[in-house]
Amino acid sequence: MFIVSTLGLEEEYQAMLKEKCPQYQVEHVKDLSVLTGEQLAKTEVLFTYGYDMQPQLVEQMKNLRWVHSGQAGIDAMPKHLLDEMGVFVSNSRGINSVTIAEYVICMLLNLERNTYRFYEAFKQHKWDMETHLDEVMDKKLTILGMGKVGLEVAKRAKGFDMEVTGVNLVPVSSEYVDHVFTTGHMKEAVSDCDYLVICMPLTEETHHMVDKEFLSHMKASAVLMNVGRGPIVKTEDLVDVLRNKKLRMAILDVLEEEPCPADSPLWEVDNLIITPHIAGDRQKSYMPRMMRILTDNLNKYPDFDRMENPVNIKLGF
Repeated sequence: MFIVSTLGLEEEYQAMLKEKCPQYQVEHVKDLSVLTGEQLAKTEVLFTYGYDMQPQLVEQMKNLRWVHSGQAGIDAMPKHLLDEMGVFVSNSRGINSVTIAEYVICMLLNLERNTYRFYEAFKQHKWDMETHLDEVMDKKLTILGMGKVGLEVAKRAKGFDMEVTGVNLVPVSSEYVDHVFTTGHMKEAVSDCDYLVICMPLTEETHHMVDKEFLSHMKASAVLMNVGRGPIVKTEDLVDVLRNKKLRMAILDVLEEEPCPADSPLWEVDNLIITPHIAGDRQKSYMPRMMRILTDNLNKYPDFDRMENPVNIKLGF
């Protein structure tokens, strides 16, 4: 069996893979483009982040049966092609859910406590006695997408006595959620929230879901935070809403275009905070958690029914 990894695993993780799955030999390459036509044709299993899966290369992978993504998102993959080929896809969702949830709470507290303003004052040698503070207790938080990340956000938000509303494709029951809506009632769910956190995957349905019309249903005092995927939010509409103060603040860890272009209008919006896609990245736990899912699934191959984190390729998550 020919197994290919384009995950760029460091030596210690290549060794871990060999130790945990000694029955398999894995070919580690930079990306799919370096493989010959013969190698592509005989590849049965692929470990990847998806960015190197150009359709013209995947079409040559006639024996491909399983693709595992080293991250939660699979929007970089040619989903329709994989569906046509009958390829089983799994991902690494959940490995950074705690990290992202901590980011969300950190940013909310930073915003309400105005920590960033005091830090700026400190750098300017100013003793700030003018900036006011608030608290998150009793504030209304709406979470779009109640997967593993959304549930971890809800869990922490309830620890701060927030009122939590969860929105999902199908109803999700959780002790940490006070109100549950399906995506068909999304606008009702966001109309009265103080904070809106987007944790949804990118699909055809969620692409530019948050546009000017969507944002018009939110309170001008509300805060929007996106830790899902950048293209869920229509950038030009968000910029217009923020500039006209129809939204208090936006916090974006993901953008439609990354890195943020030098000429992007986002740089000039004063009620906006951007971080460089680090909410669920750069933490020490990422690779060990990802490798645990990958090796467990490889040891279960080809029993797809037992594998962790199967992806519905038609839905895109």
